[in-house]
Amino acid sequence: MKKLIVNADDFGLDLKINQGIIQAHKNGVVTSASLLGTGNAFNTAVTLAKGHSDLAIGIHFDLDKFFVKNPEKESIRGFIVPKPSVDEITFELKRQLDMIKSAGLEITHISSRDNTHLENEIIPIVCAVAKEYNIRAIRFSRKFFQTDNEYDRIKNIIDQYNLVYASHFIAGWYWGNIDEEFTTAELRTNPGYGELWREYELATCIDPRLKEYLLKINVQLITFKDLITPQNP
Repeated sequence: MKKLIVNADDFGLDLKINQGIIQAHKNGVVTSASLLGTGNAFNTAVTLAKGHSDLAIGIHFDLDKFFVKNPEKESIRGFIVPKPSVDEITFELKRQLDMIKSAGLEITHISSRDNTHLENEIIPIVCAVAKEYNIRAIRFSRKFFQTDNEYDRIKNIIDQYNLVYASHFIAGWYWGNIDEEFTTAELRTNPGYGELWREYELATCIDPRLKEYLLKINVQLITFKDLITPQNP
């Protein structure tokens, strides 16, 4: 049986995205959401999460202030100058984690905007903080790296901290994505209202034919917590 985490990013970014994520969870296939502590609608997202306790909540780290952005490609170019210190990065990670924990939510996994949590100089800090906060799961995939050496280096760090991750990653809804070869996968989606691309993803998430198809092809919907086995406590 295939196992699939359908995770919605940007929870807390704004009210329309919050509304779309909850709709995609209540009436669709979203099992998990990554909460943005710096979002304009963070408090509303917390309230919604508490009202939907079966929606697993992870953190979506926002480390943009430490990086120079490439607006054309919506990606990062590199660190700002002067480069932030380990202490500055650690403080910001803990600040955002504490916002969620103090709101009374359990944090099931780690992700980030632009996957900055997987940057070479960031990931050891993220892993150490995850261990301190007893967070056991992280977004990670070979697809995020240009070379095998980069992938192997980051994988070794993550494995040293005994963090778990889905073995396969699917970047959004596209034709045939859930028919790809995998045992366990995370599918990242961005449902919401107010933007056509988010509304398209929402429409896909709540399409009743999708649930029927997942049952037909024997795909089980899970959360990041389900990745933690008794052998890997």
